[in-house]
Amino acid sequence: MEAAALLRSSRIISDSPIQDLDIVIVAGRPLVVCTDFSGQQVFTWDPAEDRWTAHQLENPYGPVEKTMTGGCLLEIGAAVIDGRVVVGGGGYEQPFAQWDLETGAVRTYIRADHGGLAKVSTVELAGRPWFVCGDSSMPATVRLWDAAQRDALIEDEEARNEGYDPEDYLQIEHVAAPLERFGHVDSISGLASGTFRGRSVVVSGGVDGQVMMWDLDEKAPVVQFEPLDTIRGVGLVTVDGQVRVVAAEQRCVTLGDPDTGTWDEPIEMSEDPEAEDDYEDDDEDEGIECMTVGVVAGRPIAVTGSGDGTVCCWDLAGRRLLGEPFAGHDGEVFAVRITELDGRAVALTAGRDSHIRVWHLDQR
Repeated sequence: MEAAALLRSSRIISDSPIQDLDIVIVAGRPLVVCTDFSGQQVFTWDPAEDRWTAHQLENPYGPVEKTMTGGCLLEIGAAVIDGRVVVGGGGYEQPFAQWDLETGAVRTYIRADHGGLAKVSTVELAGRPWFVCGDSSMPATVRLWDAAQRDALIEDEEARNEGYDPEDYLQIEHVAAPLERFGHVDSISGLASGTFRGRSVVVSGGVDGQVMMWDLDEKAPVVQFEPLDTIRGVGLVTVDGQVRVVAAEQRCVTLGDPDTGTWDEPIEMSEDPEAEDDYEDDDEDEGIECMTVGVVAGRPIAVTGSGDGTVCCWDLAGRRLLGEPFAGHDGEVFAVRITELDGRAVALTAGRDSHIRVWHLDQR
């Protein structure tokens, strides 16, 4: 696998930048769920038919002008519960909530004064999907939400419809059990889940450079790694038979040992000293913005998207880039996921240019 090939590209019907995406399997086919910058709605994309659908979601915090939230849904996760797609998300100024995708109805929400959401991911525990959320606050907490949770919000509809002030109907306090209060000094910038020594774990990375692994059953830290620079994404993957934490910084991807909390030497985006010197004068936003990890054709890889629109594939076992970075987007890449489409391993990337692009990964 020396390069990725572009299979298809599609533009979101809102023509707005795509901020985040997740993938669920519905009727045996992948369905992509996206957020843009347009407020309280999400969009689904069916890759098989290149069909977009907009879904308006209720604002659990009432009219935007009466709340402290910006009313802008930026981060999204998705799960299937009893055959229905449930989405969970929020934004930097909007706390976490869960919705039924088809109807847009709120299923549960966190109290507004708990702060905004920086990252959300999904994990399966005891055969059930959960949302893992990272706060955008300082300090930042990692929280765990049951995707099947539904609250008796119908009891508040009468007060809401009568025009009551939001303070009068936001008294229900839905607090997910935090993995640890003040786990990070600054907002969460990466979340990933997996298994370590038979235990379900979550890896969190922060703007503060901290990377931690959490035991989801004990709700306690397993290990705190040596600090790095600002984390752009984290992952968990098996390399050469050993579970490794993967962290993306501005210009490199690094593997870490969860037994010791130490890092290997980083895999650099460029080994050309002159290129590095030139880069130091550039805007730091041209570096890595997002990362995902997976196994393709038996090989553990990472895929990253950068601020300059390029996409990179990384061979984690071979500790090298797979081919040259390729021009993926016109502007920042905000989200990337690995999945399977029509029997092919693919990466989905999306960002500032309002497009989702599908890349064939298992090239020989």
